[in-house]
Amino acid sequence: MKLNLLTFLLIIILGIPASKAQDIPPPNPELAINIVTGQSILFRFDEMSEYINGIMNAGHSTFIRILSIEDWQLQFKADQIEFYGTSNPANTIPLNNVGVIVVSTGTNPDDGSSIVNLAQTLPLALESVDVTLLTKGTGSNIGGGLRNAFTLNWEMGTLRGNMNPNTMLDQHLGADIYNLDIILTVSWVP
Repeated sequence: MKLNLLTFLLIIILGIPASKAQDIPPPNPELAINIVTGQSILFRFDEMSEYINGIMNAGHSTFIRILSIEDWQLQFKADQIEFYGTSNPANTIPLNNVGVIVVSTGTNPDDGSSIVNLAQTLPLALESVDVTLLTKGTGSNIGGGLRNAFTLNWEMGTLRGNMNPNTMLDQHLGADIYNLDIILTVSWVP
């Protein structure tokens, strides 16, 4: 019996909508997000264990800093309703195969006092609508990049948190290259 292993690539490019936030430096120095590293994330599935267990913690990280003079929240979403293959657009992957864990590396604590981190222990799955990752805690989360620094650890196919409960293998996905933009939005919290 011969086992054929499908290979597909997933490329995620992080974007920032200009209407709500932009990269540092100004024009809006009162509310800004700076994607320091990890603007493009690549998942390459080419081993059977990856199709069964997914991929995580293998350099799939984005480091960001947030500057805000008011209390803020961070949300993320995909720019389309699912992944589409570049060779064959009929090949699709549900968005909830991708999730993110957020690790605070700044001095504003994410224990609920300054920041509530909704993706601290389990990943939150990607959706086509805004999903809140970080928000104001009982105190204030005002500050610059040293206070509000975060690493977004991306994973795919791991079945953790609210991610897709089926392995990549069980989903019978088409071999292809899939691209997607993820939009990070930082906005003030009333």
